[in-house]
Amino acid sequence: MMHSTQIKVTNDAGAGERLDRFLASVFKGISRSELVRLIKEKKIVVNGNPTKPSTILKTNDLVTVEIAERNLPIPHEEEIPLNIIYEDDQVIVLNKPAGIVVHPAHGNQSGTLVNALIQYFPGIKEAIYDINNPISLQRPGLVHRLDKDTSGVMIIAKTKRALHSLAKQIMNRDIKKIYWGIVYGWPKAKEGILVNYLGRHPKNRKKIADIGLNKGKEAISHYKVLKSLIDKTGEKFSLVEFDIKTGRTHQIRVQAAITGFPIMGDLSYGTRESVLSSEKKSVKRQLLHAKELCVTLPGENKQRKFGADLPNDFLDFLKDFGIDLI
Repeated sequence: MMHSTQIKVTNDAGAGERLDRFLASVFKGISRSELVRLIKEKKIVVNGNPTKPSTILKTNDLVTVEIAERNLPIPHEEEIPLNIIYEDDQVIVLNKPAGIVVHPAHGNQSGTLVNALIQYFPGIKEAIYDINNPISLQRPGLVHRLDKDTSGVMIIAKTKRALHSLAKQIMNRDIKKIYWGIVYGWPKAKEGILVNYLGRHPKNRKKIADIGLNKGKEAISHYKVLKSLIDKTGEKFSLVEFDIKTGRTHQIRVQAAITGFPIMGDLSYGTRESVLSSEKKSVKRQLLHAKELCVTLPGENKQRKFGADLPNDFLDFLKDFGIDLI
């Protein structure tokens, strides 16, 4: 039986990518050559119009796909430990460890947070935006994300009601998110506001860049230096708090790098100096942690604050400078 599904292209999913490559990352059970065939047979159209496999997608494009139901990607359950901070009948608040991908995607069909959540609470499969959208099916319960190597607090919706309540708060910028990062160098100002216009890098589609006011999406972060550090060789580092007002892909990592104080351990956006320093200090991932989340839970009328303990690698780095935050 054929199934018609529509996928809306977003800045985080599909914008700037070739149509065939994007669909290959969405429909894992179908080969790219098969997707190309479907495009040529006009069973895959963009904004209602036949197109080519090489078409570059834009934000808000609508891709309609006629596809066999058996090929729709459905994440499976896996026994993966969860560090739960709070739970009720509507939400789960957890501390995500570094090294785990949030949801299935190209090259990560298993071992993700979603696989763990389905095992822990099978009913989360009902907490999706659109049953006809394969991307929604891959991301039950998710209203926001953290990068694979970013640790910290996340809130997960257990019901569709909670999903919409939390999504509305995010859209209205009502949820407060505080991150801590260890950066290379000392920022020129102890605190400030970072404003950039982010989108897919024009040459490397896996990266994000400031692509300008007319093309990018506004990204706003407030930062404050909590500790200025210097080691015995004279290298400088800082413990910085980031209060993000928007939630763009790689936002803090990109803005910190643009401003001249890249996150330690960030191989994608770090400078030559920061990468070498990270190797010397055995930093294995970007030292960025979602520390606090302030949110109004579904059915309540007052915000609650949830915090996630700092991971050991973060604490160990600071202990080398005599700072013990336990």
